[in-house]
Amino acid sequence: MDELFFVVASPFKNNATTSLSIKDFEFSLSFDLKWMSPAQASKVRDQGIMSGILKFDEGELVLNMDASSIDIPAGFKPSSDLFREKGTIDMIMDTIVSNGGIDKREVVSRINQKQETLGGLLDAEVAALLVAHELGCDAGSLFNDVYERVSGMSV
Repeated sequence: MDELFFVVASPFKNNATTSLSIKDFEFSLSFDLKWMSPAQASKVRDQGIMSGILKFDEGELVLNMDASSIDIPAGFKPSSDLFREKGTIDMIMDTIVSNGGIDKREVVSRINQKQETLGGLLDAEVAALLVAHELGCDAGSLFNDVYERVSGMSV
């Protein structure tokens, strides 16, 4: 499990709940855990939703896993890398890791294999979208970004 997963799961685990309001989720990250600013907490929430770790259901954020089954390492704190702006390839890989049941090294390996299989004719982001599709991961929200960059045309 990656760092984003532990950060997103922490408010649910700390509050022993399966759902939280957006306000409570962001408050927990910012003020209870003192890990980040409220603006950064909003970005983490968005990253959690985009990667499939969280879903928004009936006005509440819901963790896509049982929080009680998650073992967050003792003394865990997010690194500053969590707050750097992620590229499209990173977001596609996060989606695959969260929903495909494989770790990040395996995702990178599969993307590289896909590129090699197709003679290196594919951009890494396109190969990542194909891998996501093969594993049944919905990365459709990122398709337009990749299409615009690769084709030079707006959708």
